[in-house]
Amino acid sequence: MKRSELNTSQQVIGDASRQDPVFRAEWDRTAFAREVALRIVGYRAENQLTQTALARKVGMTQSVIARLESGDQPPSISTLVRLSKGTGMEFDVKISRGVVEIVAA
Repeated sequence: MKRSELNTSQQVIGDASRQDPVFRAEWDRTAFAREVALRIVGYRAENQLTQTALARKVGMTQSVIARLESGDQPPSISTLVRLSKGTGMEFDVKISRGVVEIVAA
């Protein structure tokens, strides 16, 4: 099979979301955590920081940064506050009908 014939990750996720309700539930549950993870990884890349260097900057441990970057569990509001204070990152959080999301800035 040629690489050009392979589905993109978005196509695979879309197919799985439509066909597997358990996958869809987990994907939806972790959406907020994944968005925070992407922002943290992006910040580190833009600023050429290691997890350890970012952890020192925001007063956390490297293992906490690694867990945040995994995107498996949503961070607390206090964690977002610490990240924002230490980095200047902004997190506009919206909570509606039991769903937590980051609003695009």
